[in-house]
Amino acid sequence: MGGLLALVVLWVSLAVPVSAQEAPTLTVATDAIYTADVGAGRIEVEFVYRFENRTAATAFPGFFESIPVDALDLAARAGSRELTAFPTGEEDGFTIWLLGFPTPLDPGDTLEVTVAWAIEGGTALPGPIVEPGALAFDVYVPGPEGATWSQPRFVVPDGFTLRSAVAPSTPYEIVRAEFLNPSGFLSTTSALTPEVTIADWEPTSAWAADVLSRTSAVIPELDSWFGPRTEPVEVRRTFPSEEHPAVGDDVVELARDDAGSIDHQLAHVWLADVPVDEDWFVEGLAAAFAGGRPDPPGAADVVPVVVDEIGAAGVRAIVDALRAETITYPGVVAEPQPLPPDWRTLLDHFEGPAGTEGVDELFRAAVIEPADGPLLDRRAAARIDYAALDFRAGGWTLPPYLRHAMASWEFDEFSAAQGAVSDTLARRDSLLGWEESLGLTPRDDGKALFEAAESDMAEVDALLDEQEAALAAFDEAERLVNGDRGLLAAVGLFGRDPDGDLESLRVAWAEGDYQRVEKDGHELAELVEGSVGVGTIRLLVPALGLIALWQLVRVGRRRLRRSRSRRGWTQASVNSEA
Repeated sequence: MGGLLALVVLWVSLAVPVSAQEAPTLTVATDAIYTADVGAGRIEVEFVYRFENRTAATAFPGFFESIPVDALDLAARAGSRELTAFPTGEEDGFTIWLLGFPTPLDPGDTLEVTVAWAIEGGTALPGPIVEPGALAFDVYVPGPEGATWSQPRFVVPDGFTLRSAVAPSTPYEIVRAEFLNPSGFLSTTSALTPEVTIADWEPTSAWAADVLSRTSAVIPELDSWFGPRTEPVEVRRTFPSEEHPAVGDDVVELARDDAGSIDHQLAHVWLADVPVDEDWFVEGLAAAFAGGRPDPPGAADVVPVVVDEIGAAGVRAIVDALRAETITYPGVVAEPQPLPPDWRTLLDHFEGPAGTEGVDELFRAAVIEPADGPLLDRRAAARIDYAALDFRAGGWTLPPYLRHAMASWEFDEFSAAQGAVSDTLARRDSLLGWEESLGLTPRDDGKALFEAAESDMAEVDALLDEQEAALAAFDEAERLVNGDRGLLAAVGLFGRDPDGDLESLRVAWAEGDYQRVEKDGHELAELVEGSVGVGTIRLLVPALGLIALWQLVRVGRRRLRRSRSRRGWTQASVNSEA
């Protein structure tokens, strides 16, 4: 409109001689009034000009004004007198009109002029919309450069609420005024689950039918991605805008009925209850669900990249974990997330339940501040150590104090604690190999203590100490029982059942009675080790008895022979005497 003032000056300079000492000065103040006639589908516009000729010797015959080319019923008046208007050309959708004053505006004179015109309502932007539940039309304030002007004034029916602030910064800057009247909406309620109400301001429009059809088709997919929803949803028709329409827990405003727009905004409704502090995350998920990319680009660009890799199942895992507010280093039971739901929590979720690696590089490029780069470096190193430890743990879940340190991003704390856990796992594996070599039933009772450890490995190590002592006793007893005992040992163990005792030790081990295994194992080992001595004694005592008996027999026989010899000598003596 910079040329408008030039046209005014040119016309004036051609019409009225101007002295070299005088510059023509015509000041003007303007008001703009927009009146909506919903019943007639019409916007009535009035521009009110207050001219003042501040020159000393110049009279102005009229002025130029630009009016939209589709304006109807253009009329101009000064008081009760009609003004003549001549079209002089078109520019950028406007017709430039020449409006003559009833009489030239002499120096010092003032004049108020009203220019009125109208625009008929349509059904689509950027043209005007005048419907039972909606008003939308372009607004500007008139006047050449240098004019003073006030904000437009609107006259609309009761119930209509201005959705966007109208604040042109210069004359002829076009802004959009949008009004909605919820009571003028016509609703269509679906038989879907959840119940969906489509609110449309046009009773004859196919918009509501299209939205309902797409909504019916997409709800199962929304449930698959983000979890089922049961609460009712209201979808209201609104105006196209560069900004996202309003979305709440149970209401969404849609400007278009295309699938991408419907899918995107409904995704926002399905995600409305997800506790997360990063708006870009929800926007990125909604864009990815609709098959597009976030607008404007930025941190939200990370999300579709990840979604392309993890699919709907991965998205569902992340959303479920966010809703549950649990840590992404899972334990035996669900545990609360210690961090706020910020970018750190989201990064953990991307690389946790979703199973995606390398997302930290995307975060470095699009999400975090450069100052947070070293923190991601420490996290990456800690995650490598954690993964190695988790692999070694096998069927045992890492203890809470390690998992909580990782979930809290306390990586120094994790590094200080992981050594003791590693040592405990090494002992566990060593004892397990010992058990297997002895043919004992593998024991897993350290698992519960390990998975519940809140601060250290003391209880687990104490149990492993008991197991180690029991295994040492069993190992010694098993070696001796199954060794080559020999005759003396067999004699020494006569009446005992060392094989049965060894089997009893196996049963005690299987029952977790490690003190019994240790005590009875040592006793069984001592029994077998002492069996040679016992056998020796058992064989020696009878032998000595036999020797003693033999000696007694020998002595008795000797005595008997001697006694017989005496009797024979005595008898012989008697006989000789006789």
